[in-house]
Amino acid sequence: MSDYSRAYSEGAFKAKLSALSGLDKLVAAARQVHALLRDPQTPIWVKGLCVAVLGYLILPTDAVADFVPVLGYGDDLAALTALIAAVAANMPKTRAE
Repeated sequence: MSDYSRAYSEGAFKAKLSALSGLDKLVAAARQVHALLRDPQTPIWVKGLCVAVLGYLILPTDAVADFVPVLGYGDDLAALTALIAAVAANMPKTRAE
């Protein structure tokens, strides 16, 4: 896992979400990734990516610092969205019966 995985904790995640009020798309994406992490049926490789991306979200000093207007959370949203898209693309196809 990346260095960001050391930054993730449940408490830090909850604190970050409360600080993100008004950024509904970012919070919704973070909640989806958190739900994947907590689901016992989620494969371990997906859980590892979830921890890394949530750690990246929590860290205030990432690629674009969170205090930068408009762009500050854009990279966080991009990372969350990329993870969700990658997981969706790798889900097994269900057969119509």
